[in-house]
Amino acid sequence: MPDKGAQDKTEKPTSRRRQKAREKGQVAKSAELASVAVLMAGLGSLYLFGGYIYHQTSDFLRHILMNAAQVRLDSAEMGNLSLTVWVFFFKVMAPVMIAVVAAGLLSNLAQVGFIMAPKRLMPDLKKIDPLSGFKRWVSLRTVVDMFKNVAKLLIVSWVAYHTVAGEWDNLPRLGDMDLTASMVYLVGVCFRIFWRCVLAMLVLSLLDWAYQKYDYEKNLKMSKQEVKDEFKQSEGDPMVKSRIRSIQREAAKKRMMGAIPQADVVVTNPTHYAVALAYQPGKMEAPQVVAKGMNRIALKIKQIAAEAGVPIIEDKALAQSLYKQVEVGQSISYDLYEAVATILAHVYRGKDRQQEVLQAHQGRGALG
Repeated sequence: MPDKGAQDKTEKPTSRRRQKAREKGQVAKSAELASVAVLMAGLGSLYLFGGYIYHQTSDFLRHILMNAAQVRLDSAEMGNLSLTVWVFFFKVMAPVMIAVVAAGLLSNLAQVGFIMAPKRLMPDLKKIDPLSGFKRWVSLRTVVDMFKNVAKLLIVSWVAYHTVAGEWDNLPRLGDMDLTASMVYLVGVCFRIFWRCVLAMLVLSLLDWAYQKYDYEKNLKMSKQEVKDEFKQSEGDPMVKSRIRSIQREAAKKRMMGAIPQADVVVTNPTHYAVALAYQPGKMEAPQVVAKGMNRIALKIKQIAAEAGVPIIEDKALAQSLYKQVEVGQSISYDLYEAVATILAHVYRGKDRQQEVLQAHQGRGALG
């Protein structure tokens, strides 16, 4: 039986785990914070544009009432009137609606950024599973949601009561005010109640956002085995990858050994390093390293070079520099040009001398 403690989710979620959760639409988001942002935007826009809305609405109603007697009660006229009312409504309320929509979008973007989660729209049978539903009903999240709802009700009731209690002495004076003044006073009191409730709910929503973040991170945590399994899925099985790298190294080694017979010279240390160089004027900008190796590989390089008749020259400093600075298939660096050119010139002179001796020997054989 597996160790239960080994399956405890104690590890931080990986970036892949976070990405998969985000693709499913699982993000840390507080609906309360978005709601408060919308309320604040609505109240703020009403406060700023309240005068404009009041005057526009008063003028519009005055115009409608003054011309009410001239309106024909037929379908065409009533349709025009309805269209006029709707156009006016959207024109007057446009600042409030824009502010509310912008607040809703920005509050969600600030929490989770832009996200496309089509998987969230797919039907999930687990959501209609009675057992899963019961588990959600008795979960900590349900308790927290219940606490939030009760807290909101208590906050709104407390704020409304204390605001009205503070204005209690002013209520009898409403009888001495005209209609406009009393309406302005009542609207002001209502605004104070709303603002105080919204500010109190803002504090509650920030606490809710912190809890949602904590709960999200807790649910994303992984066990050690999950981390290992995900690493294997994303990076591949280490044993398989090691085998692939081994095969690649063997293939590269075979290609490297096959290029030695075409080299112009092999520079040695003499026993620890061996570097094979090739240079084709017109095709290469500079001499290239076609093979290199240490110890056993160096001995193998020298053996193949000797069998192929490639000159082997001992130069400890140059062999070490070539081995450490230049990779197989790359051209030598600028600071090594002079030393390599000297060795190649020596090799080419030797080949020319060897060719001259061979030609002279062939000439004497022909005379004989």
